[in-house]
Amino acid sequence: MKRTEIFRKMVRFLTILGGAIGIFIVFMKLYVIENVEVWILNLGVGSLIFINCGFLIAGFTIVTGLKPDNPIPWHWITLVSLAALNLIFINLLPAILILISGILELVKEL
Repeated sequence: MKRTEIFRKMVRFLTILGGAIGIFIVFMKLYVIENVEVWILNLGVGSLIFINCGFLIAGFTIVTGLKPDNPIPWHWITLVSLAALNLIFINLLPAILILISGILELVKEL
């Protein structure tokens, strides 16, 4: 197996794993909600929008890992920006995994 193919498989695995962990974290944030009306009154609609954006970003991350170059271009800049969005909307752990995959993709290009 060529070195670039090993890098590509590691990058895809880390990207898909980061997206799956992101979706799991978003579902755990939604699982905490017991009474939606009280939750919206306490935290506001903004946090609900924030969780929905996190779910979409985690979904885009998984789609990027499963189908490279089809819906979203497969490039290290894309992966680093997805890592930043995961950090903002979801959590640190998926962002670190996707950032590592972006760095590996950058190393492959060099």
